[in-house]
Amino acid sequence: MRFRASIALVAAVSLLLLATAPAVAAADNSTQPMPIANQTQTERIDENTVLLHSEYSATDGVARITLRSETLQTILVSDAGRFTQGGKIPVRGDVLRPGDTATIELPVTEVDGYVGVAISTDATPMYAEILQQPTGDGLDILKALSSLQAWLAGAFVAFVWFAIAGWQVLRREGGRPEVAS
Repeated sequence: MRFRASIALVAAVSLLLLATAPAVAAADNSTQPMPIANQTQTERIDENTVLLHSEYSATDGVARITLRSETLQTILVSDAGRFTQGGKIPVRGDVLRPGDTATIELPVTEVDGYVGVAISTDATPMYAEILQQPTGDGLDILKALSSLQAWLAGAFVAFVWFAIAGWQVLRREGGRPEVAS
C-alpha cells in the first residue's frame, strides 16, 4: 500500500513539474541564428510602401532593406537591436518618389540571436522587420529554468532513481527486504 502511495506522490510531483515546463520551454533563449524564411516575398508596410526584400549579412553586420514607394515620401530605417541598449540610434533614410525603389543599408546589432530593423514611413510611424531569429537546440528548457525550478527538477529526478532502485531491490528479494545479520 505504501508503494502505491509513493507512486501516486511521484506522479503528482511529476505532473506539477510538467505543468510548469511548457511555459518555460516556450521561452526560446538560444543564440544560434536562423534566417527568416519569407525574406524574398514582398510585404506591404502601408498603402503606399512595399518591402521588396530584406537580408542580413552576418559577416558585415549590415542589413539591406529594399523598398518601393507609390507616393512621394521619406522612409527611415533604424537598428531595432539598439533599442535594447538605449541612447542614440543610427537612422538611415531616403526620399522616394512615386514608383521609386531604394535599397537602404544599415549596420545593425544582434541581440540574443535576433536582428531586426524598424521602418518608418509617412503613414506608418514604426514597422518592425525581423531579419534573423534564434533557433532552439533542444536544451532551451535548461537555459530557461530558474534556480528553484532546476533544484526541484534535480530533486525529483534523484527521488525517481531512488524509487526505481528500491523497487529493483524488492523485486530481487521476492518482495521482502532481507535483514542483514
